[in-house]
Amino acid sequence: MKIVFPTDGNKLEDEICRHFGRAKNFLILDTEEKDIKVYPNPEAKGEAILPPEFLKKLGVDAVICFGLGPRAFNLFKNYKIKTKKHQKGLLKRI
Repeated sequence: MKIVFPTDGNKLEDEICRHFGRAKNFLILDTEEKDIKVYPNPEAKGEAILPPEFLKKLGVDAVICFGLGPRAFNLFKNYKIKTKKHQKGLLKRI
């Protein structure tokens, strides 16, 4: 399973970003491969692709975040990507 966490950092010791769409990066934890990869948020870089579409192309199964707007929520729902709200904190404690 691939789980994405929005963050302004690039490692598990960083905090989850308060707002999904404004995160600098997306940290993807692959639980099957036991691997972590970090990708820049394309929207934060000014690219035309929306983060839910970008993450769908990467094969993400779930998103854990603090805040998620209705547009992103609906796109994830349409893509069958699970969403879970989590309080602010360090990624490694989630």
